[in-house]
Amino acid sequence: MATLLRVLAFFVGILAAPVLVFAQASITGVVKDTSGAVLPGVTVDVASPVLIERVRSVNTDSNGAYRIIDLRPGAYTVTFTLAGFKSVKREGVALSGSITAVVDSQMPVGGLEETITVSGEAASVDVQSTTKQQVMSSEVIDTIPTGKNFYNLGVLITGVNSSQADVGGSLGDSRASLSAHGGRPDDQRLLQNGSNLNDLQTAGGNMSGSQLNVAGAAEITISFGSASAEQSTGGVYVNFIPKDGGNSFRGSSFLTFANEDMASSNLTQRLKDRGLTAVNSLKKNWDISPNFGGPVKRDVLWYYVTLRHEGAQNYPAGIVPNRNAFKSDVWTYDPDTSAPKLATRGAWQDEQLRLTWQATQKHKFSGTIDNNTSYVRWNGISATTTPEAANDRRFPQQLTLIGEWKAPLSNRVLAEAVVFHKSLRWGTMHLRPEPAGSLNLSPAELAIYPTLVGVTEQSTGLNYHGPGTTSNGVQGAFHNTWVPNYSYRGAISYVTGSHNAKFGGQDSFGYQQSSTYSHDVPYRYRFNNGVPNQITLLATPFTFKSDLNHDLGLFAQDLWTVGQMTFTGGVRFDYFKSSYPAQTLGPGPLVPNRNWAFPAEDNLNWKDITWRSGWAYDLRGDGKTALRASLNKYLAGQALGGFGSDTNPIRRLVNTTTRSWADANRDFIPQCDLVSAAANGECGPLANSAFGTQTPSEIRDLDLRTGWGHRGFNWEFSTGLQRELAPRVSMDVAYYRRWYGNFAATDDLNLTPTDFDAFSIVAPADPLLPGGGGKTITGLFDRAPAAFGRPVNNRTTLSKNYGKQVEHWNGFDLSLQARLRPGMMLQGGVSSGRTTTDNCEILAKLPEMAPLATSTPYCHVETPMRTQAKGIATYVVPRIDVQLAATFQSIPSATSLVANYNVPTAVVAQRLGRPLSGGAANATVNLVPPGTMFNERINQVDLRIGKILRFGPRRAMMGIDLYNLTNSDAVTAVNPNFATRFRPTSILQSRFAKISMQVDF
Repeated sequence: MATLLRVLAFFVGILAAPVLVFAQASITGVVKDTSGAVLPGVTVDVASPVLIERVRSVNTDSNGAYRIIDLRPGAYTVTFTLAGFKSVKREGVALSGSITAVVDSQMPVGGLEETITVSGEAASVDVQSTTKQQVMSSEVIDTIPTGKNFYNLGVLITGVNSSQADVGGSLGDSRASLSAHGGRPDDQRLLQNGSNLNDLQTAGGNMSGSQLNVAGAAEITISFGSASAEQSTGGVYVNFIPKDGGNSFRGSSFLTFANEDMASSNLTQRLKDRGLTAVNSLKKNWDISPNFGGPVKRDVLWYYVTLRHEGAQNYPAGIVPNRNAFKSDVWTYDPDTSAPKLATRGAWQDEQLRLTWQATQKHKFSGTIDNNTSYVRWNGISATTTPEAANDRRFPQQLTLIGEWKAPLSNRVLAEAVVFHKSLRWGTMHLRPEPAGSLNLSPAELAIYPTLVGVTEQSTGLNYHGPGTTSNGVQGAFHNTWVPNYSYRGAISYVTGSHNAKFGGQDSFGYQQSSTYSHDVPYRYRFNNGVPNQITLLATPFTFKSDLNHDLGLFAQDLWTVGQMTFTGGVRFDYFKSSYPAQTLGPGPLVPNRNWAFPAEDNLNWKDITWRSGWAYDLRGDGKTALRASLNKYLAGQALGGFGSDTNPIRRLVNTTTRSWADANRDFIPQCDLVSAAANGECGPLANSAFGTQTPSEIRDLDLRTGWGHRGFNWEFSTGLQRELAPRVSMDVAYYRRWYGNFAATDDLNLTPTDFDAFSIVAPADPLLPGGGGKTITGLFDRAPAAFGRPVNNRTTLSKNYGKQVEHWNGFDLSLQARLRPGMMLQGGVSSGRTTTDNCEILAKLPEMAPLATSTPYCHVETPMRTQAKGIATYVVPRIDVQLAATFQSIPSATSLVANYNVPTAVVAQRLGRPLSGGAANATVNLVPPGTMFNERINQVDLRIGKILRFGPRRAMMGIDLYNLTNSDAVTAVNPNFATRFRPTSILQSRFAKISMQVDF
């Protein structure tokens, strides 16, 4: 079956061409004579300097209609010719994104040598498409004050959210994810000319280890609603349309720079009162991006080169170096307030070459080679992670190769195909010597570092004393990962005046290999107010490999225009298959008897059919008002993370567990045999006695991992209206609803609900808690003593086998776009929505699934309406060529606050009738119901002031950007431990200035 599908995909991809997954712009219209009769057989030519082939041609059909697809962004001239009629030329048709521009024509009788020239733009409303998108042209990108990364641009769009609050690119390339309308970040896809740049390693395949160089983009199209059948997921699609070069040598160089002398402080008294002693702030930031291109041979071979070097150094909030760092026998955190501040240090470098070759009049080939490297020193340091608990994160290899072929085989048939390869290597590594900086490690400190034991202080969540960040689900470990990825895709489009039919698909394959290791001490300590109470054991080292055999998608879709109505429909078949090769696993310090071999086995084997439907209506027939509606089913994003590797026989083992620890003599050395599963000495029994054995911790049912229609999915419904209020001014209002299905539930087969004893607690009185605290929290559970320590025997299956589970989002967008004159642009709007989730039926049967010993109290969550507002404005002052630009964001936090309260076992015993099982010192309970309290709203204004200088055909802009103009001190993250009383751990980057210069030639 697998071989047959691979052969089928190859045949469709190369001969019938599986799809290039993202359409570009189109021009369509109807040609009539002066009496209103349609004219079939009219030759329609579109020409533009951005086309290496210079001209694309079609003929009108029997209804006088024509359509030309897959046009690159730029200005076009459309010419209509027919024997016996005067030629008509329409100039200044601007295209961007995947817009369908309607350009109708009326041809008077006359000679071909007579030409009527008409100037004017097409309508600003797309009356045929239901896809929701925003185009960021290179002009806009170069003008507005923002970081030069895709998520800095995406977060400015109404209805779009970013997983990272980044002010002015101060964080460098933090690889944030975008989502919209209740969607999930895992469903994001990053594309270049339609080629998927995402990696195979993340759970949803939503991230790219590569740095995406905005400077090399002619435009970036960000789509966030009503994706076509060309895509399997319904998330945000970020499509980079790269610059190809041209028939003349052109380019630009962009430079920005800022340092701490150009930044203010927003450490306000209210933050000090909440316990924050130092805010996150800028140390140094720069971005250098020269790019240039031109002809190797005019109209035959073009090239474009893009380079980039980006750096970001930042002081994290609330962290003070530990005076006792690298002292193996000292177990307290002693903040050294006199030490120089420590900054994370990140650098990202990119080199890209793109070639475009018009081999014949019909056959065009393009190729891209892109090489990335990056690193972050002191990765992970924060208000809850000290420097000695951090690591270095490095991406030593990120190579991308893309080959493309396009051919308009006739004026109705367009074929295209793509081959793609990406090789990614990265890892988190132990601390290394630093040539200069605020925390230089001596040879003695580096020598002792592998022997340090990491500590978590339970009351504050502070990680210190030794490695504390998490790799492959193991806290205190490091890893090295290699992820090669191969794919091919293509499409055949059949285009008439009223139809745009497209058929194709794609397939991807590759693997992920990751090695997880620790140093001399494969365990960690947990203290509560300085008193040891728990040890976490690590079964390191281990290496696992997961194979992606197929991520295959085949589709067919059509766009059909009848009069003023346009229907879109499509059907898609997806086949996702992953497996594990034969693997071996040797011994480790805490698993000395481990020497096992695992045979190859299959994992995921999903087959799904989904469909797309949309309707658009040109309300008045003038191309200025569009009514739209769509209903689409999408699949959950999937790659080799999550379901793709969690059932790997090595990852399925119990590779980490805990045991209670009563350090009676306070020597901070466990007086017990850590290898023994039973209670002994100062140590309680293993929380999971399967640690160090071949007993798997989890089995995932075949009905979850295989079969038809078992993959996670979501439906999206939208309806709305877009209206051109004036030339180049439009308003769009739309309603969205998204709902999810095929949830997973995990049932520990060694436990039943009777193995849990229920108890309640009284929350402490505190004005910071909902209702001032003092409320009784019921529905808490502790595992019965007789069931404690049983090996975990998890069965993960579809939640519908246990009951009903729901998740849905409802909301609306209202947006406005205006280009009032050259150099003046306004866009923005508001978006609001709420999320509802409920898994009460599931948790009633599976209390072991509940986090933090909490079950039914928080199983139903309905958030309030969360409303955001966005705005962008640009203006060039005439005569003096002064450029003004501003952006505005008012964004509610999506993070629900948590207050983890450590209830001593003696207090629990008063309600439970016994101490906590396993000798646990306390139970952790969240005192804040999810969806009731959130982090603070971010209100951010950024401003650019620049002077444009012109030197003949050359142009330079010297400017200054002011980010967070009002110096907002909005809190973006707080400590989740109740003992800290919501102490801030991160706030919005303070106001800072950045100088910039761009030269276009």
